[in-house]
Amino acid sequence: MTYGIKKTWELVKTALVCNNCGSRIITTTRTLEVATMASEVYKLQPLSLDLSKDLFHRRLSCAAIEWNNHLPAVVYDKILHKCGGIPLAIITIASLLAGKPVEFWSKVYTSIGFGHEENEDVENTRKILLFSYYDLPCHLKTCLLYLSIYPEDHLIEKDSLIWKWVAEGFIHEEPGVGLFEIGERYFNELVNKSMIMAVEGDEHIGIITGCRVHDMMVDMICLLSKEEKFVTVLDSKEQYTTSHRNARRLVVHRRAQPLASTSTLQARSFNAMCSVDLLPSLSCFQVLRVLALEGNDTLDKCSYKLEHVGKLVHLRHLKLGRIGISELPKEIGHLKFLLVLDLGRNSISELPESIGRLSELKCLNICETDIEVPYWIGNLTSLEELCLGRVHGHSNFVTELGKLTELRKLHIFKSVYVYGGSRMNSWAESVAKLSKIQVIDIDLVVGCRDSSHEENPWERIVLSPQIRVLHMSYLEPGMVARINPSLLPNLSHLKLHVCSPELEVFGSFRELVALKLETVSTLHHDTIGAFPKLRFFRTEATLDSFQEGDMPVLESLQFEVVAQSSDDGISFGFDFASLGNLPLLKRVVVTLYAPRADDEKAKETVRKAMDMLPNRVEHSIIPRATENWRRRLKHRLS
Repeated sequence: MTYGIKKTWELVKTALVCNNCGSRIITTTRTLEVATMASEVYKLQPLSLDLSKDLFHRRLSCAAIEWNNHLPAVVYDKILHKCGGIPLAIITIASLLAGKPVEFWSKVYTSIGFGHEENEDVENTRKILLFSYYDLPCHLKTCLLYLSIYPEDHLIEKDSLIWKWVAEGFIHEEPGVGLFEIGERYFNELVNKSMIMAVEGDEHIGIITGCRVHDMMVDMICLLSKEEKFVTVLDSKEQYTTSHRNARRLVVHRRAQPLASTSTLQARSFNAMCSVDLLPSLSCFQVLRVLALEGNDTLDKCSYKLEHVGKLVHLRHLKLGRIGISELPKEIGHLKFLLVLDLGRNSISELPESIGRLSELKCLNICETDIEVPYWIGNLTSLEELCLGRVHGHSNFVTELGKLTELRKLHIFKSVYVYGGSRMNSWAESVAKLSKIQVIDIDLVVGCRDSSHEENPWERIVLSPQIRVLHMSYLEPGMVARINPSLLPNLSHLKLHVCSPELEVFGSFRELVALKLETVSTLHHDTIGAFPKLRFFRTEATLDSFQEGDMPVLESLQFEVVAQSSDDGISFGFDFASLGNLPLLKRVVVTLYAPRADDEKAKETVRKAMDMLPNRVEHSIIPRATENWRRRLKHRLS
C-alpha cells in the first residue's frame, strides 16, 4: 500500500466513530492490506458446489425459466466449474443463460469469459475484472500478463514463476534486497489483490508453493496479452506466420504436428509443454533469455539436439523438464549470464564441470535426477536456491556447503549422510556459515557421533535468525538446545529429533505453523499447550489429552497410542474424546501399537472413538506390533 493511500484510509477511519450504539460497519475490499487496517478480517471463501448450484438455479428462476432435470449435464458442470464459486461470476453467467434456450447452452458456454458475442452481462463482468487490472501498478500488470504462458487450470509453481520474472527483467532492483525476494513480494501483492489464488503445498501446510488463476481471469489475461502482443501462443496444429517470427514471447502447449525449423526467431522467451521432438531447432533462436522445455512423461529418450544451447549467450533461465535427456552438453558453461538451471525429471547422472564457471547462477535444481553433488559445488558462490536429491557419505558437500554464503533455500529431497564426528562437525560448521538462509528442508539426515564425549560445535554455533523452515531431524542433542524463540524468532515450520517429551519450548514460537517431532525412544507428552498458530502437529510420542485452549487452530494431527488389553476390554493412555477440544481439526493419523492377537479389536475401538467426535474428523490408523514399541522402550532405557 502506498503512503498516500494509507493516509487516505486513516482519514476515512476518523469518520467511523467507535461507540456503544450497536451499529456495525462492514468494509469490503479485494486488497488484504486494506482489510487488515480496518479491523478484524474475514476472508470470504468461494461458494461450495451445492451453494453455487442453488444460486445458479435461483437466478434462472427469477428469469421465469422452467427448471427441469433434463439439462445438458456436461455443459452445466463446465459452466459452474468456470465460475469457481464466485457469486458475481455465477450471477452474471446465469443472467447470460436466462436469455438463451437450453438447447443453445453449449454455444453460450464458448462465450463464457469473453467470447465474440456481444452481451451486456458478460461485458459488465469484463469491466469489473478490467478495473482490477488497470488499478495495478505497471510492474504488476506485466507480471500478471506473463501468466498467459500457462494453459487454463494449470498449477503454476511459485518459485519457477518468480525466477522467470527475474530472467525476463520484470523485477525492479532495490538497494539491499535480492531480486527473488522482490519478486516474491510482487507475487504476494497479486494474491492480496485477488488476481491470483495462492496454493499451499500438499506436504508443507502453511507454505505457499504455487498459484492458480480463475478461469474468467485467465480469459481476460489472455485477451489483453494477445491485444498487446505480449505473449504469442501456438495451438496444436498452427504453423509459423510472420507475426510469430517477430513474437517476443513464444509459447507452445500441446502439439499434434512438428514445428518446422525456420529462419531466425526474435523471441526473448520460449516456453514449450509438449514433446521436444516436435519443436524447432535451438539454432532458430538468437536472443533468448528464457528457455523452458517442460516436456511430458512419454519420452524415455529424446533425439533433440542441445549442443546449440551454448550459443544462446543471452540466456538467463534454462529449464529442461521431462524431456528424456541423459547428458548435458559442456557448452552450457558458456552461458555466463545464466541465473537459473532447472533439470527437472531426467536421467542425467553427471553435471559438466564447465557449469562450475557459471558465476552468476542463483538457482540450481537437480533434485529429480541421478546427479551426484559435484565436488566443485562450492564454486557457485552466487547460489541462492539449491535443490538436491541425495548427498552420499563420500561427498565433500558437507564442507563445500559453507562456501555458499548467499544461500536462502536448501532442499535435499532424499537424504544426506553425515556419519562420524568429523563429518557431523563439518556439517554443523557449514550450516552456521549460511547467514542468509531462510529454508533448510531435508527429508532425511542419516548420521550419529562416534562418542557422546567428543567436542560438539553446536555449543558455540548460532543459526541464522532469518530461518523460517527448519527440517533437519537427526540425533544431535547439541542442536536441540539452539532451537529457541530468542535465536529463531521467524521459525514457522520445524522438524526435529528430540530426546525429551517437553513441549513448552516449542509452544513459545509464536509463528509456528507446523511441528514434526521424531524420536527413536518412547516419549509421552503429559501436557500440550496453546500453540496459537499451529495447524499441523506430528509426533512419534504418545499423548495424554487435549485441554480446552490447546492448539486452537490445529487442522492435522499425527500421534501414537499403545493398546492395553484387560478383562474390561481395550484401553489406551489417550483420551480420544479430548480431540473434541480442537475445533478446527480435520485429519487425524493414529499409529496404533497393539498385541497381534488384539490388533483388529484395538483398531475397531479407535474407529468407534473417532466416529463419536462432533466435528466428523477424517481419520486413518497405522497398525504396529507391540514388539516394536518394546524395542523403542529398551532403546530409551539403554
